[in-house]
Amino acid sequence: MSEKEIAQIEDSIIQARKEGLLKATDSTMQSHGKLWGMDVFSWINPKPKVLSATMESFPFPIIWVSSIAEKESVLTEKPHLQDKIHCSIEIISKQSTEDLEAKNVKQVTTITEAFEEIQRIKIKPSILLFSYVNSDWEYQKNRFKDYLSLVQIK
Repeated sequence: MSEKEIAQIEDSIIQARKEGLLKATDSTMQSHGKLWGMDVFSWINPKPKVLSATMESFPFPIIWVSSIAEKESVLTEKPHLQDKIHCSIEIISKQSTEDLEAKNVKQVTTITEAFEEIQRIKIKPSILLFSYVNSDWEYQKNRFKDYLSLVQIK
């Protein structure tokens, strides 16, 4: 085999691996039981259309922890969902200095900070939804689950 053929095969393998990883991250919503009287769900890499339809079906106000880009894509899809969101907690990078106009929006840099905000604003009954689509999704998902395992009563 020539070097060009080997390079093409390597590129094909890399592309197939990327597609496989992308499919593996295309998950469904997971239930995590209750925390502080709230029903807790997580959803990593949801499609905006499916996520917005799911949020519409929730019977209680939503406390939503997400990335900014994800929130924008969902609310672009269905702007009226803003009325169902009791509080939106956006996970941002430390470099972000975006001004917040809405009073029900909080910005945090870590999952721990998000849970501190949730403790301050918790309402019963409500839904705590953690969804995330940024490149560090696996790290954020693990921090979310780790925090739940520390504070959740089984």
